[in-house]
Amino acid sequence: MSTALGQRSALTISGLQTKFHTPQGELTAVDGIDLTVPRGSIVGLVGESGCGKSVTALSVLGLVPAGGQVTAGELCFQGRDLRQLSEKERRKLRGDRLAMIFQDPMTSLNPVYPVGRQVAEVLRLHRGMDRKSAKAKTIDLFRQVGIPDPAARYDAYPRELSGGLRQRVMIAMAMACEPELLLADEPTTALDVTIQAQILSLMGDLRREHGTAILLITHNLGVVAQLCDLVYVMYAGQIVEAAETFALFREAKHPYTQGLRKAIPALEGGQETLYTIRGTVPDLRCPPPGCRFCPRCDRATEACAQSVPPLRDVGGGHFVRCFQVT
Repeated sequence: MSTALGQRSALTISGLQTKFHTPQGELTAVDGIDLTVPRGSIVGLVGESGCGKSVTALSVLGLVPAGGQVTAGELCFQGRDLRQLSEKERRKLRGDRLAMIFQDPMTSLNPVYPVGRQVAEVLRLHRGMDRKSAKAKTIDLFRQVGIPDPAARYDAYPRELSGGLRQRVMIAMAMACEPELLLADEPTTALDVTIQAQILSLMGDLRREHGTAILLITHNLGVVAQLCDLVYVMYAGQIVEAAETFALFREAKHPYTQGLRKAIPALEGGQETLYTIRGTVPDLRCPPPGCRFCPRCDRATEACAQSVPPLRDVGGGHFVRCFQVT
């Protein structure tokens, strides 16, 4: 999918492939995806658990877990392919121009250090601030993200904070150096709806005030509709649909995306049984030879079972990986 919205890209992923070696065989978690995050935009990466969303973000950062390896593709950030950088060069980027909000702040924050010191460390490392200046900046960041009594919270440990406050600390850490690109992996998971709304508002402010581009990884289509300019739908390691958010919600074209939308509970209509997509996700150690959604699709034909459909533009920059969509 080419650079959208007529803007230069903050991140361009081309042909990314990430594999894991397991005792049961090789597993391709991310299989040749293309994805663009225009500067100053918020892009949603949507799909069910296990489809490869988080692995995509970790591949960009160079933090793929043990046993995994990026085996193909380009990760273009600030005009450079991240795969060609040394680990030292990548460390300079992480937390500075390229930042991430990890999925679980309780396990991402160090439990034996006060949260303020952890944020201040980012400023001292990447901005060369002294201890006093870094502390003052951290307290100001805490204030910006809505942490009450920020000076006192500076010395609090992660266990002493609620889930919402820990997530705000993670956002403060990610925005400390005003990054060009922020990867947000399920930033509202396990938070109540009020805190979710506040976190999403903070991310919108970050984009407006600092021009930060955001790749928002989520399974929540409501969050995507509220916040994102573009959306990519991922299934079994592949992008199956990509479009501007309004176009996708106006007319989802891929059967999987249509199934995701049907599965959203309706407030009206007297629906007694929630819709579910039949079947199960394929084993990525031995995926089906054709379309990966074919075994679960009501519209599948023999061609779908035999050949992998390409991701193609079906009009207006709306990309779909399906033989049945014209």
